[in-house]
Amino acid sequence: MTGPRFALFPSMGEYRVYDDHVYDAFDACDDRHRAYRDAIRAAAPGKVVLDIGTGRDALWAIEAAHAGARHVYAIEADPHFATRAASAVESAGLADRVTVLPGLSTEQALPTRAEVCVSEIVGNIATAEGAIPVLNDARSRLCTPTCLWIPFRIQTFAAAVDLSAAAPLRLAAESLPYLHAIFDTTGAPFDLRLCLAGPAADTLISSCAPLESVIFEPESRPEADGRSEVTLRIARTATMTGVLLWARVALSSRGGREVDAMSGDTRAWAPVYVPLPAPAPVTAGDHLTLTLTRTTSDDAIHPDYDLAVDGRPVWRSPHHGGPFRATPFYRAVFPAT
Repeated sequence: MTGPRFALFPSMGEYRVYDDHVYDAFDACDDRHRAYRDAIRAAAPGKVVLDIGTGRDALWAIEAAHAGARHVYAIEADPHFATRAASAVESAGLADRVTVLPGLSTEQALPTRAEVCVSEIVGNIATAEGAIPVLNDARSRLCTPTCLWIPFRIQTFAAAVDLSAAAPLRLAAESLPYLHAIFDTTGAPFDLRLCLAGPAADTLISSCAPLESVIFEPESRPEADGRSEVTLRIARTATMTGVLLWARVALSSRGGREVDAMSGDTRAWAPVYVPLPAPAPVTAGDHLTLTLTRTTSDDAIHPDYDLAVDGRPVWRSPHHGGPFRATPFYRAVFPAT
């Protein structure tokens, strides 16, 4: 590994900082796009569909209408992009079958309950965009008891990593406008979650395992707050500098594509790098226990996270607020001048 192969950028999906560059990337026909398309085509014909977080281009709302949905209700929280979504629907000639609703889904009412719910509020840490409380609310008020959920399951996988040869890690220059936009949105700088750009799979030094696994189906109502634990086996003697967390998304309970942000071809999600307070030597065959605690923040939607390794707290990550430049890692990433 060499330093220039890796860079950091802020985890953005938890905040309203998307722009046309981000949405252009989301339009790419990658693994994520194909998986959503296939699941929607199988589920939407003849059904009332709800699309939560439809985005600038109303991609999945338009896909559902083309697949034969009886009607689609597409909700977008950002008013500017809700207007753009309505224009995209009109340009597609689907204004009579797709209704774009600006605002939060938790503040909406529908004339009829949805039989299929499509959402892309999946974070780089799978639950980071508030999928659990948002979809639990939709389940209670906006969807039928037998509603089909796309995605069916979201997971956060974890593995130990060695990035010692890549130090010092720096923020990608092109990410700085988004960093400042997040700070403006939240009101102040803080030590926000950072994603790793580069061949992340090359940094893994342990087995990987799901640290979060959330299933959406008629019989389940996931808890927004939770605690989960996994044990990882060190695969090779190395210097453990931290942990990577990444999303894996199963679009349908009936099989089909499962999108893995580590191994798949997608621009939608990236692994989050959790640095240890200090690098630690590890030996092949060692075992580590990771404990992730998820607590809903004071906005009642987005979670805060705490990660412990072998019972020792190593990372506290609030959705907003919290300290700034509190550790050597963050002081290096966010220099004083």
